Amino acid sequence: MSILATIKDHSGRIYRGIQSLLLLSIGTALVGAFDPSETMSSASAFTVSIIATGLALMALMYMRSSVVHRLKSAAAAEAEKHHFLTMDAMTGAMTRRYFLEALSDSLGTMRDWREAALLLIDLDHFKQLNDTFGHQFGDRTLAHLVKTAERIFAGSMVGRLGGDEFGIIVPHSDLITINKDVRRLLDAMRAGKSHEGKTIPLSISVGVALAPSHASNATELMLLADLALYESKAGGRGRVTVFDEEMLSDKRYRRLVERELRAAVYLSELELHYQPIVNADGSAYALEGLIRWRHPVRGLISPAEFIPIAERSTLIDMLGEWVFKRACADIGHFPGRRISINVSGEQLKRDEIVTMCDRVLKETGHSAAQFIIEITETVATAATPEILRRLEALRGLGFHIALDDFGTGHCGFNYLKTLPIDGIKIDRSYIRSLAHDQVAQIFVSALAQIARIQDVTIVAEGVETHEEFALAKAAGCNRFQGYFFGRPAPRDKVAPLDAAEPLPLALSA
Repeated sequence: MSILATIKDHSGRIYRGIQSLLLLSIGTALVGAFDPSETMSSASAFTVSIIATGLALMALMYMRSSVVHRLKSAAAAEAEKHHFLTMDAMTGAMTRRYFLEALSDSLGTMRDWREAALLLIDLDHFKQLNDTFGHQFGDRTLAHLVKTAERIFAGSMVGRLGGDEFGIIVPHSDLITINKDVRRLLDAMRAGKSHEGKTIPLSISVGVALAPSHASNATELMLLADLALYESKAGGRGRVTVFDEEMLSDKRYRRLVERELRAAVYLSELELHYQPIVNADGSAYALEGLIRWRHPVRGLISPAEFIPIAERSTLIDMLGEWVFKRACADIGHFPGRRISINVSGEQLKRDEIVTMCDRVLKETGHSAAQFIIEITETVATAATPEILRRLEALRGLGFHIALDDFGTGHCGFNYLKTLPIDGIKIDRSYIRSLAHDQVAQIFVSALAQIARIQDVTIVAEGVETHEEFALAKAAGCNRFQGYFFGRPAPRDKVAPLDAAEPLPLALSA
């Protein structure tokens, strides 16, 4: 029962009691004045009447006091409820719902558009902060961000939109002033937050959209500020980006590709092409499965065009599952060979990669030992403890793990001691330089020697000529891949792989 209903019910009972007392008072007064039988003396009747009237007055005073008290309690409860609905308890920022209402009010109406700016803020690497320093430090960091933002953007409204996502409504669109204040906020966060005697530096990414120049309604302004925020994060984080029209065209193109790619999974427009990986004698050791998209209008689309777009959403998980299921369906066509598949770093950020692989293996009845999972050097250098744990889990299922494109980034030899890998693929740029670049020769030879000590397979990628094959073999590589041995081709067009006979060493020289 609500407070107001309780008041009504409680007051109703008292009111009926007062009515009864007043009726009793009037009745006894009339009896004392006009009763001819004189069953009750006039004095007694008036005494009863006075007592009943007094009780009625006391009841009225109690009822008034009770109603006032309950109304105050109701007002306090309503205020507490309003505070709960409008203010985030942990950070003191406005709640998402109230913030969005305030944003709509700030933009005015069609007849009277007001200038304003929306800033969307994301605390970079928040999960890692929680995992490393604990959730209490994470909570204090969020509160510190809100307090700092309220101080720098005095007169603005700060709201919490999600776990580590915040918004600021600035009541003007002066971009020079906004940029200056955002820089102050970035610097204040970089100065860090104290934790157990140490200062932990923090980083935020910011996206800015202006009203009414960019958008004049809250929904659209949120979308545009979010696009700008994404550009800040994609550009390396720890920065501010102001929305411009080019982002919108890029977004529309990404959304178009996402929709068509999602449909392509269901319409069987995707293909897995295979390229052989061979031993030193040219015999086939494995095949790398490479995804291709055969669009009904645009023809064959390169994965370099659609994979980065898929990686910006969970669509990459759907593609990854499709690739693995296709590889499981095709493995029977290559008896005695492994199939190597590429796994995106975005997939490794979620535990679903392990559960998906385990589930597909059980559904298809295949062994993980029949497959190699390739990760890029970039993924390896940025591997968090969680990613390493997932790689170990995949290896525990029986998969071989290979490090692809080694030498393109900052993955030093020390990584080879700690990464859970069974193979290394040297980037093609080194293989092409073996004939004339002494640094490449030393690099490949040193890597091959380390690989032998670590009992790791080393694959030379991008071998296109007999000379490159001979030089890579002389440098210590024990497996090879490239156009010299075969181009990627659909399953049914891959040259027969006879275990007893090596592949011809001039398929496409």
